[in-house]
Amino acid sequence: MDRPDPSNSGGGPGGRQIVLGRALAVIVAAVVLGAVILQSGGHSPVVALGTSNLPLNGVTPTTTPRHPATSTSTTLSHAGVTVLVANSSTTGGVAAGYSTVLQHAGWTLLPPVTAKAPVHATSSVYYAANKRPDADAIAAALGIPDSAVFPVSAATPVTDTAGADVVLVIGSDLAAKTPPSTVPPSTVPPTTTTTTTTHKSTTTTTTHKSTTTTTTHKSSAG
Repeated sequence: MDRPDPSNSGGGPGGRQIVLGRALAVIVAAVVLGAVILQSGGHSPVVALGTSNLPLNGVTPTTTPRHPATSTSTTLSHAGVTVLVANSSTTGGVAAGYSTVLQHAGWTLLPPVTAKAPVHATSSVYYAANKRPDADAIAAALGIPDSAVFPVSAATPVTDTAGADVVLVIGSDLAAKTPPSTVPPSTVPPTTTTTTTTHKSTTTTTTHKSTTTTTTHKSSAG
């Protein structure tokens, strides 16, 4: 009768060693697999969200552009200012000539007169109450310095200044010159009125909410 080979049978010592080795290998593999599962399951997945295209603090600002301020300038007429021109030189007709020049520039003129003696070498301008700006404008237009602009007083070399807002006294300096054909309006300081319109900016905000989903893997032992 043939006997079984004890090396091929699970009942012999060699067979038991093989079975035991396989069992240990299975246990080690199970432990390693469990550790891997536990390690991967212990941390929640983190999803990085790009912020370059997202609004700051979840708010998208929409701003209406501001319109530039606009201004308009209006030059006031000198027709409401009455000027008297007096000749204080030895040259005849100069008071009438300068009266015509100022009238063409928009001023209201009284008939020209002759100043009180003696004659004056330099021209001067005199002004009534609150008319200094008008006197300065005429002086600047004719090249008369600020130092020759005075308020009307007893020292004004004109017999009667009634009704005059500004008195122009022509001295030998202006009498020696040919009166200009006109006084350019640009030489008279204008009074300007400025209107500024400001548009306020409006902002519309939209809030974006972000949601995060977390998946946790749990290991179970059976």
